[in-house]
Amino acid sequence: MKRLKKIKIATYLLFAAAVAAIAVTLFVPFSADARVDALSKGLLSRGMLSILLIVLLAGAGDLKSDFTRFGKKLLWCIPCFLVAIANFPFGALIGGGAAVDRPDLLPLFLFECLAIGLMEELFFRGIVHAFLRKKLAARRGGYIGSVLLSSAVFGLWHLFNLLEGAGVGATFLQVGYTFLLGCMLAVLLDRTENVWLCVAVHTLFDVGGNLVSSIGSGSPWELSFWIVTAVCGALCAAHAIAAAVNISRKK
Repeated sequence: MKRLKKIKIATYLLFAAAVAAIAVTLFVPFSADARVDALSKGLLSRGMLSILLIVLLAGAGDLKSDFTRFGKKLLWCIPCFLVAIANFPFGALIGGGAAVDRPDLLPLFLFECLAIGLMEELFFRGIVHAFLRKKLAARRGGYIGSVLLSSAVFGLWHLFNLLEGAGVGATFLQVGYTFLLGCMLAVLLDRTENVWLCVAVHTLFDVGGNLVSSIGSGSPWELSFWIVTAVCGALCAAHAIAAAVNISRKK
C-alpha cells in the first residue's frame, strides 16, 4: 500500500510538472533563435510527458521491457530498422538537394527525437494498443483489429499538426505513413515484448525524417529515396504481416 501511495503521489506531481512544462512552452520564449526555441520546447514538453508515462506504466506493471533472448529479438527487428534507415535523406544530402545547416543543434535535435519516440511509443503502443488488444482479445480477428485500430488512432493524432501550420497535403500524407508505421511498431511490440525496441526504431525514423526540416534546408525527397523506401517498406510489410498472422493464430 505504501508503494502504491508513493506511485500515486509521484504521478500527481509529474502530471502537474508536465502541465506546467507544456504551459511554459506555449507562452514563454526560450530563445530568439527560432530553431533552438522549437527544439527546446519540444524536448521539454515531450520529455516531461515521457517521464510521466514511464512512472504510470511501471507503477501498473505494464512497462514491457523483456530482454530475454534479446539478440534474437534484435535480429527479428532488422527489417523494421531498415525502414527507419530508409527514411534518411541520403540521396538529397549527397546530391546537394538538401543540407544540414545547423550541425551545432544536432545534440538538441537528437534528444528531441528521442523524447518524441519515448512519448508516442509509451502512449500509443504501451497504453492504447495494449488496451485495445485486451478489449478485442476474445473476438475473432481481434488481434489484427487492435493493430489496425491503435495505428489509426496514432495516424489521426498527427492531424493536430494542422494547428501548427503544417500543409494539408503534407499532413494527410503523414497520417497515412504513420498509420503504416504504427502497424509495424504494434507488431514489433507484441513480437518482442520490449517497448524500448519500438522507441529505438521510432526515434531513428524521426531522426531521418526530421533532419532537414529541423536543422537543415532544401528538399529531402528525390527518386532514390522513394525507391529505397518502397523496397524496405514492402519487405518489412511482408515480415510484419507474417508475424501478425502468427500472433493472431496463437490467441
